[in-house]
Amino acid sequence: MRTVSYERFEFHQDGPEQRTAPLTEFALDVPYLIMFGVIPPLHVLNEVLARGGGDAGMGPGAGWEPFSIDDEEYSELVAGLLALDLRDVAANDRARFVPDTVVVDASVADSKDHLEWLARITPKYGPS
Repeated sequence: MRTVSYERFEFHQDGPEQRTAPLTEFALDVPYLIMFGVIPPLHVLNEVLARGGGDAGMGPGAGWEPFSIDDEEYSELVAGLLALDLRDVAANDRARFVPDTVVVDASVADSKDHLEWLARITPKYGPS
């Protein structure tokens, strides 16, 4: 599995923390990427990865060199996320946005972009 080098930003932190993590843990460290435990479809994921992130201003953020993944890496990522011990990842601060479970929802796979995907998953998986 690909490893990603990136910077982790926190509010009131002197500077970014340099990190290197497997793609699974990196994905769980990017704000708004694996929202509510829903793994985005490949084209939505690549839209976010192509941005390179940022410092997020007053909130936590992550920054990286823009990249994309292919179908094979996406399948590996999904399988890795579904098999990951999420409690261990959270307990050992290997990622900040760790849900209790992860799912793939084919009903939102046709979302045109990240914003539409977020709008469609929020009422279904977000707080009630």
